[in-house]
Amino acid sequence: MSRVKKFLTELDDYELAYFAKFKLQTYMKDTQSEIKEFLSERNLNPSKIDRLILENPKSKLKDIKERCLRCYSDKIRKDKVEWTNTVGGIGIGDEVATWDGIGGQATYKDEVICNVCGNWLEDPNQEKPLPTSKKILNGIWDFVIGVLRN
Repeated sequence: MSRVKKFLTELDDYELAYFAKFKLQTYMKDTQSEIKEFLSERNLNPSKIDRLILENPKSKLKDIKERCLRCYSDKIRKDKVEWTNTVGGIGIGDEVATWDGIGGQATYKDEVICNVCGNWLEDPNQEKPLPTSKKILNGIWDFVIGVLRN
């Protein structure tokens, strides 16, 4: 069994629906074909995928598990990454990280990503691709902060 198929067998139908909607296109064509074949074996067609996403019962769960805010899966990946984007941060943590960096020490933070739908829950270095509207708002914010600093 391939790694992809092994991963897919660990997902329930609701998770598979989110996976198909949000992550399928991020794979190479051959792997996409393998995933589509698996989806058809599980009788998940586009209309059923949309229906499963709309009625996801996990959205009503009130447990202590860390869950994705998009698909409500608890299959979360945490990677320790070197915190490199400390510019413009506000707070003692940002100041300490900046001074540690000057001194040659690295500060590490958790980068948290959903393994099912690819949603970034925590992105300490702002590496997640941003939509255009968010880029515009960030540009306006940077301009306002720049004006206030002068």
